[in-house]
This record gives sequence, C-alpha cells and structure tokens, in this order.
Amino acid sequence: MNSNLLTTKIVRSLRQDGFRATLRKCLSNLKYDRFSSDDFDRRYGTDTGGLEPLWKFKICSPNARFGASYQATQEQELADAIDFLSENLQTFTFIDLGCGKGRTLLVASNLGFKQVIGVEFVPDLVEIARTNLTKMRIANAVVLHADAAEFQFPDNDTVVYLYNPFSQEVLSKVIANLRECCLKRLYIIYKVPRCAEIFDSSSFLTRFGSPPAVPDIQIWSTVNTIAEHKPNHDLATVSMTKSPTENHSPYEFSPEAHSKFNVEVLLYEH
Repeated sequence: MNSNLLTTKIVRSLRQDGFRATLRKCLSNLKYDRFSSDDFDRRYGTDTGGLEPLWKFKICSPNARFGASYQATQEQELADAIDFLSENLQTFTFIDLGCGKGRTLLVASNLGFKQVIGVEFVPDLVEIARTNLTKMRIANAVVLHADAAEFQFPDNDTVVYLYNPFSQEVLSKVIANLRECCLKRLYIIYKVPRCAEIFDSSSFLTRFGSPPAVPDIQIWSTVNTIAEHKPNHDLATVSMTKSPTENHSPYEFSPEAHSKFNVEVLLYEH
C-alpha cells in the first residue's frame, strides 16, 4: 500500500468534497470485493472489472496524486458512444488515457479501429491489461506504460477516451498536447466529465453531443471534424459476439493487419 499517496488523496478529497463525501469513498473502497467478476469477465475469461484505488500501487509519476481509481467502462456504453460518432473507424486510432486493466481496448479492438492504444502509469495495471490482450489474441492493440500528461498523440484520425481518469492538472496538459498535434479528425469521449469546462473553454474544441443511451458521456471534437463529418453507421458498429468455435478467440485479425500494426507500434515505443 502506498501510504503517502493515500494520505495525500484523503486530504485532497476532504478539501474538495468535504467529510461526508470522503467517508463514502473510503467505505466504498473497503466494501468492494476485488475478487468478484462481472458479466464481461465471466464471458471472456478476462480480468478487467473491479474498483482499483491508486493508493494500492507503487507509482513513480508525480501526477499520481491527481489520478482517480480505475473502474471499468461497460461494454455497451462504449459501443453506443462509438456508434454515435457515425464514422468509418478504419482510419481511426482509439486511445484510452488511463486504460487501467484495458477493457475498453478489448471492446474497441472489435469495433473496426485501425489501431488501439492504452496509456497507463500504474505498472501492475499495465501488466494485467497486456495479459488480457494476449488472452483475447488482440492483434491491433498495445498498452504503453506512460504518463498521460506526457503522451504524444499520433498524427492521424483519433478517438480519445477518458473515464474521469485524472483531475484538471493533468487534463490541461493533455489538451495542450492535443492542440499541438496536426490531427486530421479528433473526437474526445469523456465519461463522468467532471472537468468538462476545460474542454468547453478550449479554442479548438466544440461539443459534438451525448449518446442518448449514455447521458453521463459527453463528446467533443475539433471544428474541422464536424465540418468533414460524414455519417456511416454501417462501418461504425460491430457487435461483440462469441465465436462459435470455442478454441478460437472472437477477436482475431488477419496476418496482414497484424504485421502492419506491429510496424506502427514501434513508432510509439521509441
């Protein structure tokens, strides 16, 4: 247990949220059964669920005090949000900042994205996410051990996903990094958007909307993205279904796609 980080977070919560809210958070962490599995993990044999407070882990980043606990996004929530974009995902990269155990990577990899990237600064969670990718034989995804505040975004069509992973101190740096990139088209999907005002005040982003079925998700995009937006629901939606053959993963990709992705991944790791 990282006692220094735990103390820092309790003090920060008391100042920002008050005693009662802080007490509720502490009780929630104590009551949660980390060994219980949800429907997604039972179906696919993965380890993506649970509530994982950061103070449980050793984290070298100075931004650890600004981070939030990991909690998995529901499969259908992400699918609905992606479908709401009505884009041809074959040209897009999906990036989850603070990906934790990587459930969104497993889901996104099956929705038609060109490539999928998870960014996580907790070493233990990075290893769990990589194990999940291996277990599901995901060929177009990678998990990077990195701080979201320092991550350099690739120069292509991008969907950035955030499940309230950190506070405005880190989010401001992420937005600054996005502004410096020459992204062709950009969407930011933000679940539980507690720092929405930072996006609203940005000069290069505008609100795109909120999926009707997922009211706690807000989406922003660049102005040129909206101008060039061309709906294509047929290519944007792929169902998450089990393969009828038990000995094969439901997430398999062609050797050509695997080879191309490996070359591109090398660019991000150096």
